[in-house]
Formats: sequence, C-alpha cells, structure tokens
Amino acid sequence: MIDSHAHLIASDPARYPPSPLSGTLEDGALDNPVTAERLIALLDAQGIERALAVQRAHIYGFHNDYVCDAAAAYPDRLRALCMVDALAHDIRETVRYWLRERGSVGIRLTEPHKGADTSWFASKAALRAWETVAELGGSVRLHFYRWNREAALQALLPVLKSFPDTPVVLDHFSNIAGESGAPHYGVDEALLALDDEPNVYLLYSMINLGKLASLDLPAAPVVERVVRAFGAQRVMWGSDVAQSKGNYADMVSLARASVASLSAAEQQHVLHDTASAVYWER
Repeated sequence: MIDSHAHLIASDPARYPPSPLSGTLEDGALDNPVTAERLIALLDAQGIERALAVQRAHIYGFHNDYVCDAAAAYPDRLRALCMVDALAHDIRETVRYWLRERGSVGIRLTEPHKGADTSWFASKAALRAWETVAELGGSVRLHFYRWNREAALQALLPVLKSFPDTPVVLDHFSNIAGESGAPHYGVDEALLALDDEPNVYLLYSMINLGKLASLDLPAAPVVERVVRAFGAQRVMWGSDVAQSKGNYADMVSLARASVASLSAAEQQHVLHDTASAVYWER
C-alpha cells in the first residue's frame, strides 16, 4: 500500500513555525505531532510501503519546508506535495522553487475562503501555476468543498483540456455525498462530466471513510461506484493522518475494507499502483 495523503507536523516549532492561512491554530494540533519519523514508524507497523507528505496548510500555510525536508531525509519512503497560492504575483518562481529546487512532486490548491469564486485555480492568473507545473512535469492536486464543488468541477473541465498531460488529482472524491446511498453514492453528473478526461484522478481518505463510518455505512459501495466510473487506475487512497482524528491502524483497516468488493487487480491499483504511477514513476 501507498498512503497518498499523509500530513506531517514538525516537533520543532522554532525551525518550522506555524503560520495558519486563516483563523487560529487548532487546539492541541502541535501537542502530539505526526513527524516524519513517527509517520514512517506508523507505515512500518501497518506494512505500508511509502507515503506522500502533503502540506498541512492550516498550520504552515504556503511554507512547505517541513514536507520537503522530510522527503529529502527519507527519499525511499516519502515524497512531498506543496501548497501554493496560484494567484501570487511570483507564482511561476514559487512553483519552480518547490518543484525544481526542493523536489516536490506537484502543487496543491484549495479554496482560500468560503464563498470564493473559481479564480483561485481556473483564472488566467492562476493558469500561470498550471503552465509552470506542466513545464516541470509535475501534478496538480485540488481540494473542493461541498459548497463550491459543482461550480468548481464545471470550471475545471476547460483547464483539463488545456493541460492534458498534467495529472490532476481531486481530493476526497471531490467531496461527493457518498452517504446519499444507492445507486449513485454521490457520483453526480458534475463529476461524471470529467470521466472522459484521462488525466483526472480521484483520491479518497478519512474525510470520506470517517463520515461513512460515523453513519454506520459501508465504504465499499462508494469506492466501487467511483471505480466503475473512472477505472481503478485513476483512483487512489490516502489516510489524512495528522488532520483527521483517529488511530492510524484503524484508518488503514477502513481503507482495506473499502476495496473489498473490487477484484484483486483493482485493489492493487487503488491501494498502491495509481499513487505510484502519479507520484513516483513520472
């Protein structure tokens, strides 16, 4: 297995000072940090091969030093994914720095505040980030919230067509309402409009699995529905450790249960091969 959505928190706030994007730092977020060393121990305990260290934006903002330092220190186990502001005036230089100089496998973009329009990832200014990522052979990760996902998915389609060779990963199944039940499990027309775009990948995590578990709903039908729409080669799992609450062993257990209705080959793609192809083999 590969964990394609593991957050890290440093134990040295002097070297890696918190700088939240907005609001106040969550109570207790730094009290029991999931450092790179602790994450690797968790991976080893669960038999997980590798992990993608995803910037914890609400703690470190756009300062991606810790995930990059961690990936550099443990190159056989970790890769880094950096958070950037695509509308920053120096975004081209910023993307080049994190990808070319610091070794990030790509960038992650998320809505700056509730109610924002889609300019944060789909405007002419934001496309400078996409262009630079494409030049460097990196990937783009997008986090849509439920309150903006339909508009965001619609705005994404023309962007995908402009960058057909850039892998685009949608966090948390684009935040579909998997709990809505059969037959669609939240896989709506807005998401299905992207199923013919081969560079679109879907990641699911405890954001999805935890919600379903809290409602005593099985995750396997939701995962299978997405796999049937997009193919197992375009679906991957990540834990969301260090953000989602809970024991890592339980997160892994939920992940394994979530693929129970898939074939062995499909399970291999979802739990390992898709992430490996996007983040390690390019």
